[in-house]
Amino acid sequence: MFLPALDAPVHPIETAMSLYVKDTYHATVIGISGKFLGSLEGDRFRSMLDDCKSQGKTRLVLDLAETDLMDSTAIGLLIAGLTSMRRVGGDIRLANMKKRIRNLFLMTRLLGPVFASYDSLELAAASYQSPSVEA
Repeated sequence: MFLPALDAPVHPIETAMSLYVKDTYHATVIGISGKFLGSLEGDRFRSMLDDCKSQGKTRLVLDLAETDLMDSTAIGLLIAGLTSMRRVGGDIRLANMKKRIRNLFLMTRLLGPVFASYDSLELAAASYQSPSVEA
């Protein structure tokens, strides 16, 4: 059995995840590109949600069009973020899910009962015009 030397260099895992925030008329869009691994990118994502909330931006849409992979820790971060936004009258809605990501949300039974999903950013943002959403 081969064991690496204790002084062998450690190579960091690269997630190549990028985030963007864009305000639209009815919502704030957060785009996630690449691999969303919550254990590696959780602090940055949580910080972005906290910044949005502190600025009064609680109607969020996550653009998942460029999200290639999401782990269970990332799903947990999304649930925690959703709970946090709902406590202050906001919400997080999902848009542009690839089939692989959609299947993950379906298997975990989060799509529908917990998260609303839309085929486009425009539809997700427009859903905030509904009278059922608190201002």
